[in-house]
Amino acid sequence: MMTEEKRTIHVLKDEKLGVDREYVAVDRAANVGEMIVIVEPENTSGDVANAGHYGLIIEDDSVKNALIADFKGFDNHFVLDDGIQRVGEAGNYYHVLEPTDIVHIDGERYRLEDRKAEVGERVFYVNKENGKSDGIDTIVTSAGVDIVYVREYKDDTGEAVCSICHGYYYVLTPVQDATEPKESDVITVLANLGAEVAELKRTVAHHQAEFNALREQLAKVASGGGTKMELTGNFIADIIIGLKKAGL
Repeated sequence: MMTEEKRTIHVLKDEKLGVDREYVAVDRAANVGEMIVIVEPENTSGDVANAGHYGLIIEDDSVKNALIADFKGFDNHFVLDDGIQRVGEAGNYYHVLEPTDIVHIDGERYRLEDRKAEVGERVFYVNKENGKSDGIDTIVTSAGVDIVYVREYKDDTGEAVCSICHGYYYVLTPVQDATEPKESDVITVLANLGAEVAELKRTVAHHQAEFNALREQLAKVASGGGTKMELTGNFIADIIIGLKKAGL
């Protein structure tokens, strides 16, 4: 029975793009031209691919209901010299590696975005007809109606490149990895929260004092205290002011 491998990220070179790319392992049947990763070897004789080894499906052997994979070029260690091996004869003991839109360049992660680039953004050329690229990134210096002008560079043929047509490049957008909050950040948040709570307490205490004073004046009215003039004039004004101060 196959081992479980949920959304495991594998970083391998994308030969067409010429850069390292992130792949996810998916439990399904492979097609010719796809890369796979072994998750459970069919036997343990030592002359076959082991768990974690990568291969490229190069042929569909329908007679034996299996696929032929080439395990050369992936830093795999084998007893067999040619690295060619059938897979799937005893069932799907591999997972297919499906490409994501995340690539690695100079140790940084970027998302491939198929859109018009803006000045200052990082791009690299790609032939949309065959998906191939020289894997050389550059910076957009200005943008026109049909093309973007870039910092001049030499492609893999040695030809100087200073512009790329729209639709023939990918925009490389940096991917920000989620980071855990630092201890100092937590302390700052708690300190700010404490200050806000203290301010709230002072505000409540102030309103309580205003309310107590207003209640005392109302008690005087109820007991017959004060003059008629105070009740109809100054006292009413004091009540209104007290209500406003209390936020009522």
